[in-house]
Amino acid sequence: MKRHMLVIVMLLIGMGTWYYIAGAAPTIKKVPTPSFTGQYPGLHLTVESEQAKRYTTSISVPRTDYEMLNEELDAFILEKKEAFQHNLTPSHGQTGHLNIQTDTYQTNQTEYTLVVHTYAFTGGANGQTTVDVFRMNLSDGTFVEWDDVLRDDQHALEWFKHSVITQLQHQEYVFEDQLREAIKHPKSTKWILTSSGLDVIFDEYEVAAGAAGVVEVHIPMKEVEPFLLSELDTPTAQEDSPIMSPSNKPLEPNGKYVALTFDDGPHPIVTPHILETLEKYQARATFFMLGSQMEFYPDVARQVALSGHELANHTEHHPDLTQLSEKGVKEELEQVDERIERLTGQRPSLVRPPYGAKNEMIEQIIQTKEQTLALWTVDSLDWSHRNADQMYRLIMDNVHPSAVVLMHDIHESTAEGLPKVLDALKREGYTFVTMSELLTLK
Repeated sequence: MKRHMLVIVMLLIGMGTWYYIAGAAPTIKKVPTPSFTGQYPGLHLTVESEQAKRYTTSISVPRTDYEMLNEELDAFILEKKEAFQHNLTPSHGQTGHLNIQTDTYQTNQTEYTLVVHTYAFTGGANGQTTVDVFRMNLSDGTFVEWDDVLRDDQHALEWFKHSVITQLQHQEYVFEDQLREAIKHPKSTKWILTSSGLDVIFDEYEVAAGAAGVVEVHIPMKEVEPFLLSELDTPTAQEDSPIMSPSNKPLEPNGKYVALTFDDGPHPIVTPHILETLEKYQARATFFMLGSQMEFYPDVARQVALSGHELANHTEHHPDLTQLSEKGVKEELEQVDERIERLTGQRPSLVRPPYGAKNEMIEQIIQTKEQTLALWTVDSLDWSHRNADQMYRLIMDNVHPSAVVLMHDIHESTAEGLPKVLDALKREGYTFVTMSELLTLK
């Protein structure tokens, strides 16, 4: 019974913090671009999110070492943000949401395709999703065009049109006249070359009724090969053996415990610094990870697990889950569950929705997955003030036995202020435990 009461209290207090934040002035948190070689050499992930009274945003777009490519990405993001702000007219009780998420495909050692999905809910009944494609060569900082990788003769162009029409001609909701217009100029379509073939993406309403959503076509590699200018040399990913996570230790019912939690990582610079501090104080913590960050920095995520900390689910792309369909929510959570299971050998037991935003459907999905919806009782607001001293004061002024402290392992100020926080908590007699360990208290 006490365990259930603890969860309820944490949820209520956590949501109270969320509503306080949502009513505050807009605050932006931005991750500095690191000089770090992750899963994709030459690419770095920059995360920016914003919380305001009328809207929330989350933008996750890779950065490169080339200014020209970055300027193009910056201009694209600015255009999306300005359009969102211009069209923002949420009704009473609604919250606008802009989410820009990126899927990365590696064609060869230096060429990547970034598929950027933009979801914008500005008010009304439904949001809208658009897709943009950026193909780039990181050996010289240029964008990759059709005739860099595919034949540019009439036969190749007609083959492309025929392949797309053949695949979609019997698909429900597709309008043939709109489809033919969309592929009139094949080189300007949204195409993606991968080791498995050629994918083509069409926006909502571009070639079909809105019920079809984003329309995708896949042309198998065996059909694409005759039209390639050269053979693909796609790197193969290596799978590491799972890391067995330490089991939860039984806690003394009368102990004085605090659970430190970190959201939005892993980060290639900040997370390792935080791990060093936690090791110094022999403190275990819980890291609520984004799947997109885990994809870019798998070695950092692995180090968190190797250090004996708990890995938990913070969604794949940091969306407001209340804006998604049931299928969308499940996909966001399932991707991270699978990533963590591959890394640790077991699925995470905790889920923390971005912004603390939840509804009955989200709660039911998490319960059905036999996981726990895990918020917080103490908010460091490190994402807002970016000040180590303010973080220290907020935590120490509000900490209490069995507290769950919210921080983010993507801000350098958090890593800078953490030693002072841990030192003070230790002096006050607190024992550092994971959130799952805290929930074992009866």
